[in-house]
Amino acid sequence: MPKTDLSVVATNACGWPNLSKLENGDLICVYFNAPSHGLLEGDLVCSIQKSKQRKWAKAGIVSQRPANGNRMHLAVGTAQNSDLLCFSSGFLLNDQKFVGFAGKWLSRSSDGGLSWTENQDPKIPQKLRNTIPFGRIISVGNNTLVYACYRSQGRGKASESWVCFSHDDGWTWDRYYKLGNNDSNEVALCSLTESTILAAVRTHVDHHVKICEFSCKTKRWVEKGAVTLPMQHPADLIKVGRNCLLMTYGLRNRGLMGLAARISLDSGKTWLPPWTIHQCGPKANDLGYPSTVSIDKQGNLLTAFYTDYEPLYKPHSSMYRVLIKRWNIFEWMTAENQKIVEDGM
Repeated sequence: MPKTDLSVVATNACGWPNLSKLENGDLICVYFNAPSHGLLEGDLVCSIQKSKQRKWAKAGIVSQRPANGNRMHLAVGTAQNSDLLCFSSGFLLNDQKFVGFAGKWLSRSSDGGLSWTENQDPKIPQKLRNTIPFGRIISVGNNTLVYACYRSQGRGKASESWVCFSHDDGWTWDRYYKLGNNDSNEVALCSLTESTILAAVRTHVDHHVKICEFSCKTKRWVEKGAVTLPMQHPADLIKVGRNCLLMTYGLRNRGLMGLAARISLDSGKTWLPPWTIHQCGPKANDLGYPSTVSIDKQGNLLTAFYTDYEPLYKPHSSMYRVLIKRWNIFEWMTAENQKIVEDGM
């Protein structure tokens, strides 16, 4: 793979990136700017790639750290009025040790990510105040926004997740629904129809990804089954055609560290076999959290992810980076399946 397939968004950043494409074609990547799994002070920041350019430029601070703390968890999306929204949370720290939860805040940008206003007391249900946001804030129908959050119960124990709804463009959030009784952790949401949401959900006991479906009419979640093996998580889920879904996810199995993808041609009912789109090699210890956008109708995609080791950047391979991989979905498909996707674009 040529190095030009990768571009660097940030160095010395553990990341957990969230990539969005704006209406004007600009790309915005929001990420945690410290090289640690949450035990260093740091902020949520964003970088922007202007339309038809390849260079990333640092923009605004999305959520600024409190004293002796950080902002690192995030769910990002676009409101109906085109404002950018970012739910965030983080840790309070003492000598690089967790001592408390730093609160759940909501940031909003009306200028494409250049500046942000932060609400440290957003109007969300009390039960969800100490939960961790993840993934995308999505639109369902004409006037509804939805985001997901979770609460971990500790290593090796089942987690709980919820989705929460807003009907006033993200100013207040009221109704919320739990994702069943089984283990659910980080949730990637995708709007299938005006009344149906599909979710790629990480589990916390053995860390595989399962598919769940929510009906806005019945207000019920239905689990559809596993789509990855253990230690292959978390996922991002997007539409790339009328009935075509793309799931990208992290490969965190030792010796296989990288990124993988699966495609559904029937709105998530069945999935084609997986394939690996990027590998960081056996020296990588920490990576993943892909976030993918489609950039044209020719099958070109951009996937943001982070890694602590990328062999293409010798002699400085060992370093936390937020990277963007450019690739083409049609290179991994038969001509028959490619036509199915193209017909739905």
